[in-house]
Amino acid sequence: MDEKLASPVSSSHSASSLDDPAAKVQELKRIYRKIDLNIVPLMFFCYFLQFLDKVLVNYANIMGISKALHFVGNDFSWMATAFFIGYAVAEFPQGYLIQKFPVSKVLGFNVLLWGIVVCCTAATQSFASVAAVRTLLGMFEAVITPALVMITSQWYTRKQATLRTGIWYCGLGAGQVMGGLISWAAQHGSTTSSFQGWRIMFVAVGVFNLFVAVAVILLMPNSITSAKFLTEDEKALVEEVLARDQAGSGKKVFHVSGIWDALKDLQVWLLFVNTILIVIPSGIITTFSATIINSIFLTPMKSALLNMPAGAISIFATLAGSYAIYFNLPRWLSIIALLIPTIIGAALMSFAKSKGGALAGVYLINFDVAPPGPHLRSGRCQHAGIHEKGYRQRHHCHCLLHRKHHRPTDVPGQGCAPVSSRQNHRSRRCRLIHCGYDSAESPLRHAQCQDGCCPRGGGGGHQPRRD
Repeated sequence: MDEKLASPVSSSHSASSLDDPAAKVQELKRIYRKIDLNIVPLMFFCYFLQFLDKVLVNYANIMGISKALHFVGNDFSWMATAFFIGYAVAEFPQGYLIQKFPVSKVLGFNVLLWGIVVCCTAATQSFASVAAVRTLLGMFEAVITPALVMITSQWYTRKQATLRTGIWYCGLGAGQVMGGLISWAAQHGSTTSSFQGWRIMFVAVGVFNLFVAVAVILLMPNSITSAKFLTEDEKALVEEVLARDQAGSGKKVFHVSGIWDALKDLQVWLLFVNTILIVIPSGIITTFSATIINSIFLTPMKSALLNMPAGAISIFATLAGSYAIYFNLPRWLSIIALLIPTIIGAALMSFAKSKGGALAGVYLINFDVAPPGPHLRSGRCQHAGIHEKGYRQRHHCHCLLHRKHHRPTDVPGQGCAPVSSRQNHRSRRCRLIHCGYDSAESPLRHAQCQDGCCPRGGGGGHQPRRD
């Protein structure tokens, strides 16, 4: 005889909260407000600092770093390039670390290390020393994007992740705004002593990095189950929601076949080419925008302040793209819409005859920083589960990871699927798309099992729930 099973949310929740969908929605909203307050600000500050660290050389260039370190020829350009060389070299090693260790701890210790490196930049005395420091900085900051994408996927469903990704991605624009303000303030320091204003700027930002690193290490949970700000019942409810969305913090397993799958996927190549074409002009923003503005107005203080609105435009473009995707505007259309002002800005920078026109071009080209946000959300959604139309996984080039509970045999609406022996799992496990039951990791009940693969379902004694 069928009977109604116990809910994953136990005695602390009233019976009405178990049976009333509206009450359950309100409960989830309350829980996710707690998650947002504890997780999103830390992710935002991490992304804010990694971009601020990159653009510091942009402001340092108008504050005299080239003269102080005796740069000649293209030394400044090579110093800026050194960061991205280190970044590219460390991408895969950092990816390995976030698979083998808790991603929040890997992120926190990298923030700590790059904070120390930023402070050390103030002590450099030559091109060779600053290039070495910038290379190390790139290596430590290579963790930032895959780590934040993974953390977001651990806590949020695919739809929820759209806005949260947009929020922490706004750290990029905030870094531009705050960088201009810090540069303007630092330029009031001594210009004749050995500790010039640009050195003060690097020390100040580096110390702030250290405080954020400690906060990430101590306050950001490794997973839902280790979150001290959630009760056991709240954790169970969040895990249920993520299980239904085929998301969450399951075990991370790397398969070499995932690389081959990505190489065969046309969409991965389209994202790759699109990212390359977007990143090339973004170098203007991270390295040369303040220098370009300074060449127009010839005053470093004014140039630092005039570069701040560019960050505000980056924030606006990021939020506009995030909300457009959240309300189901196609990603490709969002990306194209964001690139149109970028093209206009590039044309103004190239051909405008007036100072105002050239400055407008610098501002408009900042729309270029927003399209990678939809790329991250696209890769995250495709990595997190099964494409409902094609029943197959696609992988973003940043996320070549498989989760043990994401398998091509799990098809929405088809009950549960046993794990094949060739996947080398130690226990039989079952993923019920509708209820989120995982017999090895998240014993969420009130499920419906159709073919007996679950020890609690079918013939295993777990009766289906009658809705």
